[in-house]
Amino acid sequence: MLLAKAGFAFASSQVVMPSVSQSSVLAKSGKDLLVSAWMGLVAGCLHTLTGPDHLAALAPLSVGRSKLESVAVGALWGCGHDAGQVIFGILFLLLKDKLHIEILRTWGARVVGMTLVAIGITGIREAHEAAVIPCLAGDASGFAPNGLQHVDSDSNAKRNTVFATLATGIVHGLQPDALIMILPALALPSRFAGAAFLSMFLLGTVLSMSCYTAFIGSCSTALQKRVPRITEHLAWGSSLLAIFVGIGILAGELFGINIF
Repeated sequence: MLLAKAGFAFASSQVVMPSVSQSSVLAKSGKDLLVSAWMGLVAGCLHTLTGPDHLAALAPLSVGRSKLESVAVGALWGCGHDAGQVIFGILFLLLKDKLHIEILRTWGARVVGMTLVAIGITGIREAHEAAVIPCLAGDASGFAPNGLQHVDSDSNAKRNTVFATLATGIVHGLQPDALIMILPALALPSRFAGAAFLSMFLLGTVLSMSCYTAFIGSCSTALQKRVPRITEHLAWGSSLLAIFVGIGILAGELFGINIF
């Protein structure tokens, strides 16, 4: 009888031990997945918001827009940035033995610099077109009550803006700093953890850019009610900043100085 009880207890322990071990493994995997996801989200937000080229590129695109339009601009730019990073990451994984990272970084920085200069020039042109025009009758056709001329944007102009914003994001994403996203994901203990890191990194980029552009758009719109020409001044200032950063990047590459 005692031998039977001992055998039953041993068999029960053999059944319980694997289930306990399996539960602990699942708990550890879930914890690793959660930690990896949070790391990716924080890294995506910080990577985007600490890049002077990112901030300089988006400021002229956000000034004077409504909160919803600004969020859309930031999200669209962030999606383009994510697409560029994913493209670079795939190319790196497929051609890592043939890619010359330093050459790519140099030419990538030059393209980013020229893009920033182009964004700045475009912003100045748009600010000039939307400048205040004296108007005696506030309700005159084509003018807003505050004397600002309405700028009618047809569907073609909107499509061009969408394409330009997306393309700019892709250009900024096609940089060797995309390895910041790839290498940590490869070093994580499982593919699921790596996928969680990558997904949240990309999401963090879109969220942070949307918040940044929404902040700029909301502030400029709120200030416009008190200072009628503030939108024009902010557009000029942010456009000049984009040009300054772009020229700084190009000059830095000329003298071998990496400023971002």
